[in-house]
Amino acid sequence: MDRLERIRRLSAAPGVTGLEEGVAAEVLRQLQGLGIRAWQDKAGSVFGQVGEEGPLVLLMAHMDEIGMAIQAVEENGMARLWKVAGVDPRVLAGSRLLIHTKDGPLPAVAGALPPHLQRGEEAPRAYAWEDLLLDTGLGPAAKERVQVGDVVTLYPHAPLALLDGRLSCKTLDDRGPLGALLDLLARLCQNPAPCRAVLCASVQEEKTGAGGLTAPRQLRPDVAIAVDVCHSGPPETEFRTHPLDTIVINRSLCLHPGVVNLLETAAKKAGVEYELGAGMTASGTDAFHIAPQAGGIATGLLEVPLRYMHTSAEVISARALDDLEKVLEAFLRGLAGESWKEALCWKD
Repeated sequence: MDRLERIRRLSAAPGVTGLEEGVAAEVLRQLQGLGIRAWQDKAGSVFGQVGEEGPLVLLMAHMDEIGMAIQAVEENGMARLWKVAGVDPRVLAGSRLLIHTKDGPLPAVAGALPPHLQRGEEAPRAYAWEDLLLDTGLGPAAKERVQVGDVVTLYPHAPLALLDGRLSCKTLDDRGPLGALLDLLARLCQNPAPCRAVLCASVQEEKTGAGGLTAPRQLRPDVAIAVDVCHSGPPETEFRTHPLDTIVINRSLCLHPGVVNLLETAAKKAGVEYELGAGMTASGTDAFHIAPQAGGIATGLLEVPLRYMHTSAEVISARALDDLEKVLEAFLRGLAGESWKEALCWKD
């Protein structure tokens, strides 16, 4: 299976944060297809391990997605929405959505009062949650199919290949990098690195960070690398964004400087150009939750720039995903011997 097919299957699988059963099953299928040990913990995160000797390295990418839930169903069959995590109502009007009912998925569209019919204070303004209606086409019969609390996801369109190696679909945050990690594990099965590499597809990163909190306590890795996305904007938008075709090594203050140095060394050895990112705590990623667990874990964060985050048309670069795999492979292969221990020692 190539990486594009991996991402297509991951993106299509439902997995709103806290309810990741669908995508978890897909990750397990892909890991089991590699013929490696794969398992799921009580929190719901999915793991796969390659290698039986050497330092234990945790590679984490979250598999949950943003989504919504049904808040009410009107007498006319129209449904009201509320966010579960990370959804901006301003971009939903006119979107195709999928309601996950007890009887199976039900397609719908998000609508709102069009500008042509708005009057007085209604016009013009950005849509808010109370403006949006979910239309299944059923009319009053929708009340028999749709229940309050049913989960709603962005519609799983097939990935769209754009020019210059760019890919667009929903949930590339964080299933694009997750697909790259699965691709990397497939290569390590053929040519193992001198370590025990454990992939964790984590749960609830978009809301509670549950996967980042629980997995490192179980595994107690020697080193951990969280892989996530960051923002890429149009060329004129430079502040807090990065070019789409680069990868970013994050130097936020909660991250271990020794791991940052090892990642920079790996990037240079792999011939990969990168940018540095920084923040106070790396909050908003699993790295923030991993670092303080189990008495403190040497943690790093690699990020892949993404355009239009948390929409149905996220855009990522295939070259950046290539480079992500190259840097991580060089990092893992650089863990032979004992020098990595010295690199992770705090310098007094």
